[in-house]
Amino acid sequence: MVVNDLPSFVRNSVVLSAADKAALAHIESIPTEIEVDGIRGLPEILELTNAFIGDESSRDTHLQLKAKEYLDRGDLVMAWKTLLL
Repeated sequence: MVVNDLPSFVRNSVVLSAADKAALAHIESIPTEIEVDGIRGLPEILELTNAFIGDESSRDTHLQLKAKEYLDRGDLVMAWKTLLL
């Protein structure tokens, strides 16, 4: 995948840097809905999703920030799962 093939919400993100987007483009396949659902119960994910109920814009921004943390740790798959929530 190349950066231009990324979903628009990733490609147009102001939170994710060009390097983050390039890293995200290096995944072989994007996680499935079932794989994404598997992280919904993790404490750090629950905290984010519950903190911003009713404020989708802030929720998305904080999920992107969390994904950036995963990218900084080299966890590309977890970053994708977080972005796809």
